Amino acid sequence: MEQRWSPRTRADLDVDLSFRGEILSNCKVRDIGMGGLFIEVKKEFPRDTVVELKFKLKSAGQDTRHRLRATVARSSDNGLGMMFCDFDAGTFRSLQEVLHYVQGQDLSEPSGDVKEEQKPH
Repeated sequence: MEQRWSPRTRADLDVDLSFRGEILSNCKVRDIGMGGLFIEVKKEFPRDTVVELKFKLKSAGQDTRHRLRATVARSSDNGLGMMFCDFDAGTFRSLQEVLHYVQGQDLSEPSGDVKEEQKPH
């Protein structure tokens, strides 16, 4: 049974996960919402483990980095279901930017790659 308090958006986004000095790079975000996300990762973490997620977004020739803390809500063979922690104003703004970026992706491409739009000069 679903217990989420916010809807999720399908995503194809890389994120680095860090826990106690260990970094798992280029994990894939499968879906994300204001309440949490699902990350495809091979390593299992116990429920209630708090990790830091590092997002790097590329938009309009600029890189934007966001760091968010999340708690493991569930673990499966495919990855981790997580809930975001620390809902302060900075976390809220970061989540809005990440969601805006994800919602602008064209996930209908078979390769899952994000298309770059060519802008007229």
